[in-house]
Amino acid sequence: MAYQSGRNVAVSYKQETVFGTLPGGTGAKAFRPNSGQLSLAKEPIRSNEVRRDGMSTRGRHGSRSVTGQYAGDLSVGTFDELIQAVFRGTFSPAITVTNTAMTSITTTANTIVAAGGSWITQGLRVGDVIRLTDHSSADNNNRNLRITALTATVITVAETLTANATADTSFTITRPKKLIQGMTHRSFTFEEHEIDIDGSEVFKGVRVGSMQLQMQPNGMCILTFGLVGQDMEVMTGVAAPYFTSPSETVTIGLTAVEAKIRLGGSDVLDVSSIDLTLNLNASGTPVVGSVVTPEVFTNLATVEGTITALKQDVARSQQFLNETELSLHLLFEEHETGAADFCSFFIGNMTLASATKGEIGQDNGRTQSFSLLVGVDERGGAFDRSMIVYQTSAAA
Repeated sequence: MAYQSGRNVAVSYKQETVFGTLPGGTGAKAFRPNSGQLSLAKEPIRSNEVRRDGMSTRGRHGSRSVTGQYAGDLSVGTFDELIQAVFRGTFSPAITVTNTAMTSITTTANTIVAAGGSWITQGLRVGDVIRLTDHSSADNNNRNLRITALTATVITVAETLTANATADTSFTITRPKKLIQGMTHRSFTFEEHEIDIDGSEVFKGVRVGSMQLQMQPNGMCILTFGLVGQDMEVMTGVAAPYFTSPSETVTIGLTAVEAKIRLGGSDVLDVSSIDLTLNLNASGTPVVGSVVTPEVFTNLATVEGTITALKQDVARSQQFLNETELSLHLLFEEHETGAADFCSFFIGNMTLASATKGEIGQDNGRTQSFSLLVGVDERGGAFDRSMIVYQTSAAA
């Protein structure tokens, strides 16, 4: 008799058309897990019968619920469907802006200045990652540029550009696809196919209830998706696996050491860890007349997190004291030069909520840890109305 190993398990998923109803068996996507699992639980219903023999009557099975999580290395295009689900948004397609809209451009060390038109009207926003091509200064082309400030005619970027005062009319600026928060609810069917024993547990009506992003020195950037579902069924033999030939991305995992981290108005190199969680507080509701919840509800979204960094001055303590409004931009690239494929997370409206320091007497540098207070950015104009923004160079 074969026993199932802990490694030879294939996890795949597909969005449902109707909540809690199996989608077709083709067109699923493979999840590339580091760890995790989904499980079905049943609420026990205990008998209150008073027996003269001093023993208890066996209870019964009550409401069902599915909970669990999967963790994986962040990579380009791998988790876009699940990130879209936890954002409750829909990716906006890539934007291309040329001289037709903006006439011509010149550049300074950190700006791209248009002769006419409006970058904002064209759809660009603070926190976007853009790429300039066909510019007469070759060093400005094919780079990921982070927008730090924006007016109708001036883009300010974090990267250093080659200044060129000669008007250029042959340029192209591209903003790859982007995701902000919305109110579109999506559910999935997940399958854990245990290959050694040729059996599957298939979980239906699964909503993405949370997403945690973790960064540690000399480690991969880890995404952990918290999942809440309605029900499960078991499949064996010719019925397993249910999802046939799920597609799988082959992009490389992105590391914390190659990330560009911009906190407030400057890039920082002293951060030792970052932990961010987008939480929808998803849950089902038990009902009478059925052992399954009729719906898994997602609720008010919160974004919480902690940043730990080496202490080199008291500037961050002052920001905490003053309740200074800050932004946080995390850019992960597949390689260091050129128009690298990337994943980007941007928070535009946050403050430092608490501050703790390392104990006196500890070896090495003293650290400070700050928890974050994040809210929706309601400035409008050059700013997206969202608590957190995700962008990637992966195709739609």
